[in-house]
Amino acid sequence: MPAFIHHNKLNNNPEKSYEEIAIDKKQGCKNLIQSILYIKNTPVIFNKTKISQKIGYVISGKIKIKYEGVYLNQTINKTFTLGPGTSFLIPERTKSTLNNIDNNYSMILLVKSPQDEFAKLKKAKIDNFNENFKSFTDFQTSNNDVIIDGLFGSGLKKNISGNLKKIIEKINLKKPYCVSIDIPSGINGDTGEIQGVALKSNDTITFTRKKPGHLLSPGSEYCGNVIVEDIGINLEKLLFKPQIFENHPDNWKSKFPWPNQKSHKYTRGFSLIICGEKMTGASRLAARGAARIGCGLLCLGVPKKSLDIYSTENPIALIEIVDDEKDLKNLLKDKRINTILIGPGLGISDKKLKLILKVIKEKKKVVVLDADALKNNFKKIISEKRTEIVITPHEGEFLQVLKDLKIKNKEKNKLSTTREFIKKTKINLILKGNKTIICSQDGQISINTNTSPFLATGGSGDVLAGMITGLISQGMDIFDACCASVWIHGEIARIKGPGLIAEDLPEMIPNVLKKIKNYRVN
Repeated sequence: MPAFIHHNKLNNNPEKSYEEIAIDKKQGCKNLIQSILYIKNTPVIFNKTKISQKIGYVISGKIKIKYEGVYLNQTINKTFTLGPGTSFLIPERTKSTLNNIDNNYSMILLVKSPQDEFAKLKKAKIDNFNENFKSFTDFQTSNNDVIIDGLFGSGLKKNISGNLKKIIEKINLKKPYCVSIDIPSGINGDTGEIQGVALKSNDTITFTRKKPGHLLSPGSEYCGNVIVEDIGINLEKLLFKPQIFENHPDNWKSKFPWPNQKSHKYTRGFSLIICGEKMTGASRLAARGAARIGCGLLCLGVPKKSLDIYSTENPIALIEIVDDEKDLKNLLKDKRINTILIGPGLGISDKKLKLILKVIKEKKKVVVLDADALKNNFKKIISEKRTEIVITPHEGEFLQVLKDLKIKNKEKNKLSTTREFIKKTKINLILKGNKTIICSQDGQISINTNTSPFLATGGSGDVLAGMITGLISQGMDIFDACCASVWIHGEIARIKGPGLIAEDLPEMIPNVLKKIKNYRVN
């Protein structure tokens, strides 16, 4: 019997009657709506063929399937053992190897991915729905205590129009108590965009985890209280793990660089902050943020003209004069320095750009670029092709960066813009805003919702840059350090509330660290 066959479904005895086929490497099973594979001694290999994605079902026997390649922008090299009743993917452009691990033949049903069929079904349902609502123009909400919204799910990609739009507008006008299933109708689940019109819900019940549309503006403002229900999906066991998630201590708490009894200042990192001449407060705030987050040693590289200010105001840090490249070169000979922050209060000039470029070339040190460092010819900075870099722009600064790199700003789709930026630069990004987006150089995205409008005060971004620098200096992974700093920063502002000024932020870090140490999910 051959390693694999296409079984004519009219035949009930595959041992006696079957039709052999060759799975062409160019065509694969493209023209087969369904096929049955029998696997015994010889593995079945789908080697990066151009076949449309298929779904396999194990009918009998046990198989081992190995995935190799790139799928959904994730590099995979994993092997799974599957028994009867389980299903698996054969994705296009990815090598999938199926091996039998039974003494008998393993029987596999291979079917075409149902995406096209689902799309047709969805369109038919929408058309039917619109037809049914043609006579529903007198829709009233006054007699309803609660409205359950299940018109559309998170997959909505086009604008709502016609009678459905009128119904949503009428509901929003009357303002009854609304509960949405998955996501309010009219919100794009991938981007948070409003598709023409969207229903404003009091509660939204979603499943397993929040989607980007729950987290990003303006969609987040329409969701009300988002309730995440567990339906038994273990994210840790998924073959293709989510690349976008909500920033939360559960994601990074276990990786936080808590000191132990053997810790001392030299084991807790050495950060260098390059300071400006006039706006001295920015660098000093950053230094306080780095120190309070746990950095063991700090050094401030300061202009000679401002030496007195920095010396008297910063007892927590070493002070070194840095007026030019030569001064900086000598300072960077200290191999203990593992993280450098440059930008807060730095100023903009050719002289400052030379300092930035000198810092960027220090390939054994992680560099955090903030504020003025992003305004000093960013295109030239990025041409150095360093990946161990974090940039922390607010939306205005980011627009300038995009302009320098000739990347089109997709205002309504921040995720698409940030992804394009990461793809082009291969550096880490913190895009500050009411929903801060944190992107790693390899495409992971964390969306921070733990924030407060009281962070809108001068100097708060400088403190954040210092916190990021301090955590990275202590050996925390760059992406985790960024996520932790942004969350802690927002938590301080949420607790402090009205009257918050930047000087409050470093002083409240210890209280929030204590809270994180014993953090529990409600």
